[in-house]
Amino acid sequence: MAASFRVLLVMEDKRGVPFYRGIVRRLKEEGHLPACVAIEGVRKCEKCNSKLGRIVKAALAPLRARGASDRVIIVVDAEGRPPEQAREETSRHVPAEHRERTRVVVLPYCAEEWVCVSLGLPFGSERTPAEALKDHLRRQRGAKADYQKHMLGSFVDKLDMGRLMKHPSFREFVEALRP
Repeated sequence: MAASFRVLLVMEDKRGVPFYRGIVRRLKEEGHLPACVAIEGVRKCEKCNSKLGRIVKAALAPLRARGASDRVIIVVDAEGRPPEQAREETSRHVPAEHRERTRVVVLPYCAEEWVCVSLGLPFGSERTPAEALKDHLRRQRGAKADYQKHMLGSFVDKLDMGRLMKHPSFREFVEALRP
């Protein structure tokens, strides 16, 4: 196995970067991932955008090239739409020659769903994960507390990894990170 397994994360919103980096740190600390896994960078790109193909091509330039990634993981929010539709829309922008080393991880709603699953907060068609999290924070901190996307990273150390490992999109993310 290589000294490090370099992963480039591509996501729609860079405000989630500390959250995903923190999750990878926790997964390694708790033995769910080997220590060689390294998030080498994060790029922002909309899920259905021709720029996505160029990002993947550049990241997966010949494997032996200096600075090339070993894998690209594209994290996509389905935002309540069918996850396979979001995966299909995204995958069509990945060049065929790079599909083997590219993974598309679809969250049925958004990254906040992992926090809600971990904390046991219900969400669904009537209430988005962000709304569930907002209600939770208001109950905990008072009426003035409100959830904002930049707060996502602050939940990393509060996550119940055992509970999350049972959640399909989280398991898919962990599997995508494995060499």
